[in-house]
Amino acid sequence: MLQLLFKNWWVLLLKGILFIVFGLLSIFNPSITISVLVVWFAAFMMVDGVLAIGGVILSWKTTEDKWLALIEGVISLLLGILVYRRPESFVSFIGVLIAFWSIFSGISRIAMAIQLRKEIQGEGWLILAGALSVLFGILVFAQPGAGVATVMMLTGIFALLIGIVLVLLSLKLKKAGKLVSQKIGDIKQRINSIE
Repeated sequence: MLQLLFKNWWVLLLKGILFIVFGLLSIFNPSITISVLVVWFAAFMMVDGVLAIGGVILSWKTTEDKWLALIEGVISLLLGILVYRRPESFVSFIGVLIAFWSIFSGISRIAMAIQLRKEIQGEGWLILAGALSVLFGILVFAQPGAGVATVMMLTGIFALLIGIVLVLLSLKLKKAGKLVSQKIGDIKQRINSIE
C-alpha cells in the first residue's frame, strides 16, 4: 500500500489542489458553489444511508433495536436520491433540508446512545454528537439563509485545510519515495558486490 502511495503521490497533489480551489470558491463566492453543495450533500446523504442500511443488514440477527438505524438509513438514502436527481429544485431551500437531516440524524444518534448505554462505554460522546447535530439543525432551521452561508463558509474552510494537508502529504510522499528507492538501490548494490 505504501509503495502505491509513493508511486502515485501526484494523485494526492491533484486532489489537494482541487480541494483548495473549491475551498477558495466557497469562501470568496458561495453563490457559485451552492449547487455544488446541494450535489455533495445529496451524495453524502446517499453514502450515509447505504452505510447505515448495510450496517443494519450485516448485524441483523445480533442487533435488537435495528429499526431506528434502518429508518435513518432509508430516509437518508431516499432524500439523497431525491436531491441528487433534481438538485436545482433544492438549491433554494438547502438550508431547511440540511436542518431537517441534522435534527433527524442527531435525534437518531441520541436514541441509539441511550439504547446502547448498557452495552458500550463512552456513549456520552455519541449523545454529544447527536446533541450538536440537533443544535446545528435548529440554528440552520431558524435562519436557513444564514445557515447556507455558514455551511458554505465552514465547507470552504475545511476544504482548504484538507487541500493543504493533501498537498503537503503528497510532497512528503514524493520525497520519501525517492529516499526509499535510493535505499533499495544501495541495498541491491551491496548484495551484488557480496555475490
